[in-house]
Amino acid sequence: MGRALTLLGLTEERCTFCGGGLDDPEQGYLCGECIKSIEPAHPILYEKLDFIESYRVFGSYDGVLAEAIRLIKFRSVKPLARRLGAAISRHLKEFIEETHPDLLTHVPLHTFRFWSRGFDHNEEILLGAGLNSEPVLFRKRHSRPLASYGREERLSAVKDAFGVREEFIDAVEGKRVLVFDDILTTGATSRAVSELLLSLGASEVFFYFLSREGVN
Repeated sequence: MGRALTLLGLTEERCTFCGGGLDDPEQGYLCGECIKSIEPAHPILYEKLDFIESYRVFGSYDGVLAEAIRLIKFRSVKPLARRLGAAISRHLKEFIEETHPDLLTHVPLHTFRFWSRGFDHNEEILLGAGLNSEPVLFRKRHSRPLASYGREERLSAVKDAFGVREEFIDAVEGKRVLVFDDILTTGATSRAVSELLLSLGASEVFFYFLSREGVN
């Protein structure tokens, strides 16, 4: 099957990062050695983020980690999302043990992007980590990827961009909510989500970011 997919241009025979051979071409473009090299970045400078009780970042948005995220988001390599989730599982679960959230959720895709990609990458990464995410949030409007925006454009793009699903409106009241997202850049998305959850009565909001731009 892997060879057939390669001939159709639907997979790769070699790792897109190091050029080495793939253990299984159907597993998502990165070889086992590159996946094993994905480790938490230390130290990371933690700055205050508005409306967030505390947060944790797994690593820097560069190297193999950035390549994995790009493949998942922009080439829709779904199997790689589960492998990436397994790689961060221990680090993420340590943060869960520290924060004791009542609800775990994630920053969602807009419905249009979900259908065009075929899956929600944040949800798939959490599944790979052995965790189930509650679909608390939804996006109200579709926009181009935030990576193409400047800081002020990001703030404007995410303002009032999220909602809480009706069945979870009462569920967040008085709860400690942990939100997963893939990249921390300006903090605009996390601010918008946290402010929304707190306005509906959440007692505390925590964030776990897979990566952060600008980490040394």
